Amino acid sequence: MQQPAPRQPAIGISSADLSSTPFDRFAGLAAFITGLSSLLYAVFFLLVSGSLHDYLPPIFLALGGLLATAVLTALYRRVRDAEPTFAAWALGLGFIGQVGTAIHGVYGLACLISHTSAGGVGTSAPNPVDPAGFLAFGLTGLSALVFAWLIVRSGRLPRSLGYLSYALAVALIALFLGALLTNTPRSLFVLIPGGLASLIATPIWNFWLGAIFLARRPVA
Repeated sequence: MQQPAPRQPAIGISSADLSSTPFDRFAGLAAFITGLSSLLYAVFFLLVSGSLHDYLPPIFLALGGLLATAVLTALYRRVRDAEPTFAAWALGLGFIGQVGTAIHGVYGLACLISHTSAGGVGTSAPNPVDPAGFLAFGLTGLSALVFAWLIVRSGRLPRSLGYLSYALAVALIALFLGALLTNTPRSLFVLIPGGLASLIATPIWNFWLGAIFLARRPVA
């Protein structure tokens, strides 16, 4: 009796891609922490005053920026087959942006501890490490824009996640332009895109990716 041929993975999807790897699980946890860090950053930056307003936002910014590099790496793995060169570019932009975000947070925290005046989006003086949030918002937004296109193009992830990525990219780039052109921390051109990015788009985007990375899919 002829034995049925073993099922083959779908074209462009290897068996390894269908199972959750240890790094996927780490990236999933990192995504949830990054999303939570974004929420807490916005809450303590916008709604809280005093020492908590001064010390906690840079800590959340640094933590989220560092862990986001793992999220981007796992995302790259899923969309790289669509356009490998663009995927590598998006990952590079995202890495630079997120490391810049972490440096931005650590710099602000170091200035607080040493009682040195620090500049940044929350002050009228530009941060010398990341002026107007070029790395934290500008490059990160551009990376999100390219990843959004790759998500939709690849078909490996929900298209609605790609559309959310487009919205996140627009909010981040608008935040950078608002900080650059107004130089006013409480300007609506900073607060509106900043609130949309930190309170809504970034947490949902990371929580969604975290759920995808942590899902244990059976090997075909």
